[in-house]
Amino acid sequence: MTDPVTLALILAGSIIVIGFLGNYLFERTGFPDMLLLIVLGLLLGPIMGVDTSLIMNLAQYLATLALVFILFDGGMAMNIYRVFSESPRATFLAVVGFAMSAIATTLFMMYIVIPDVPLLYSVLFGTIFGGSSGVAVISLASRTKVSEKCSTILRLESAITEILCIVFSLVVIEIILKGASVDLTTIGQSIASRFSIGVVFGVIFGLIWLSALKIIAKASYAYMLTLAVVLLAYASSEFLGGSGALCSLLFGIMLGNEKEIYRILRMERPPSLAVDTGLKRFESEVAFLLRTFFFVYIGLIVTVGNITSVITGIILSALLLIVRFGAVTLATIRSELTKERPIMGVMLTRGLAAAVLTTLPLQYTNPKNYPPEMNPSEVTKLIEIFEKLSPLYINLAVIIILATTIIATVGIPLLRRKAEK
Repeated sequence: MTDPVTLALILAGSIIVIGFLGNYLFERTGFPDMLLLIVLGLLLGPIMGVDTSLIMNLAQYLATLALVFILFDGGMAMNIYRVFSESPRATFLAVVGFAMSAIATTLFMMYIVIPDVPLLYSVLFGTIFGGSSGVAVISLASRTKVSEKCSTILRLESAITEILCIVFSLVVIEIILKGASVDLTTIGQSIASRFSIGVVFGVIFGLIWLSALKIIAKASYAYMLTLAVVLLAYASSEFLGGSGALCSLLFGIMLGNEKEIYRILRMERPPSLAVDTGLKRFESEVAFLLRTFFFVYIGLIVTVGNITSVITGIILSALLLIVRFGAVTLATIRSELTKERPIMGVMLTRGLAAAVLTTLPLQYTNPKNYPPEMNPSEVTKLIEIFEKLSPLYINLAVIIILATTIIATVGIPLLRRKAEK
């Protein structure tokens, strides 16, 4: 029998090798490597039955690390002037896309899937799947031949919609638990707080670290220290109620636009840039490693449920695709992005935020997670509902994540070839 440690090392090494081969294949042929990694996860977990308990226990930390460094890597590749100019359109696309997706999903759940439970539980599912995944979208945007304008909008939009998904889902759960009415002021303050703190921390950490790199850029392990600061920036923003994802993105933008930052702030430019190609290459490799394991993890969490759940998840994915095209059309009116609408339309991949948020209802199957002042009979009633809905939410989430990833990874190469012809 193979030693568990040896097996874990074999699995880890094999995943990295396949990730490299998938990336090489993508660069040569355009075949979606994300899909290859998800299929690998399927083979390891649900099909071959390999014991992946160690990876599953670390999944939450792995997914967060992937989010931090992929957003940071995506930010380093963005032009700060383009970010300023495209922020309004990206915000409009994020808000309209989130609203349309959440409403469409809520109505489908309310009338088709769970018509026998209160409306708020359908709203909760709708808010969870209102936005795209920053990990997947930024990975695709950085590797797809789209314009810089289109890439910037997609990256900003995915970061914004993840914030909207998290804030609104938590608000809906609070309303379910407390039976409170919807307080628009509280919701607005929560969203504004996450945005403002995330942006401010990203900018501040970026400026401080640019100054520090002038001194230590040539020191040993300066690249590794930069990754540590990225983690600290994310954690600090989350601790104070801000968006760690937005903080990581802004931090990356600040470091990736060193020359432009000096010019904007009218600071004296040093003889040599602190953020060199070595740092960018090192950070990109770390992002590749985490990205590879993240998409294998998506395949690992797939559970073979009943055929009804599979069909429901596929229908919901198709519904999200239709709604996505509508939102993209509205957001790109009177712009030069008309030709890139189809590619923007298939960039609807759900991922990290949805996977994490769909596990929240499972927490409320335990009476210990309820406020002590709640009525025991009301707690019992809520536990019964959450016990019924939690497995459904998780199964549908996995199918939607898988289906939307397939739509994006297969659709983009096909649309690109069609455009070239």
